[in-house]
Amino acid sequence: MKSVSGRISRPKPRGLLSAGSRLALLFCTGALVLLWSAAAQAYQERLILAVTEGNCSLRVEADDQSQTLRLRLLPESPRCHFTQITMQRILKAVFAKKDPPKLEGVYASLFLGRLVAYPWLSEQLALSASRDPRWDKEKGRPRSLNINAYVKERLSQKEVTDQFDETFGESGYRVVAVEVEKVLVGRRGDVPVHAGTKFPGKVPYDAMVWLVLGRR
Repeated sequence: MKSVSGRISRPKPRGLLSAGSRLALLFCTGALVLLWSAAAQAYQERLILAVTEGNCSLRVEADDQSQTLRLRLLPESPRCHFTQITMQRILKAVFAKKDPPKLEGVYASLFLGRLVAYPWLSEQLALSASRDPRWDKEKGRPRSLNINAYVKERLSQKEVTDQFDETFGESGYRVVAVEVEKVLVGRRGDVPVHAGTKFPGKVPYDAMVWLVLGRR
């Protein structure tokens, strides 16, 4: 194909971009990287407060983007656990904290992690099931309910939720529901040592637990 001047015009190879197009592409790519970085930073959990006992640390972290608080026990080891007094002390301090880092905005849940990190709660669950006629101690399962629904009901009892409600102070929060998954069932030797209570058969003693928070 000849041009007006008589020279042969060669078509531009497909797939090649002009300098302006390449500049626009680089600009868009850079903008996407910045947006991704900002989003990643927004989802990072902030450490609000930590308590250390021996080689173990109990931390309260806040994810402001997802409106989630987390009680994190480090390291995650059978050798690490905390008492009810320590747990309540750190939560009371966090919800009363006025200086940074502090809680910002509204939070919808408090993630506890594994129940065995809180031996008195683990034992409370096991003991409650062992005394409940709706729990089959021989088969290690509820007689009617789904096992997650059963443990959720046990942990939603007032004697459990009150332990957390009293730590919220003047913040206006309260526990309105409990969510669980990955329930573990075992015998007495599997339950973390706490008060040394004895019970027969197979009982639930561990689960991943979330407390759903609401306002008073």
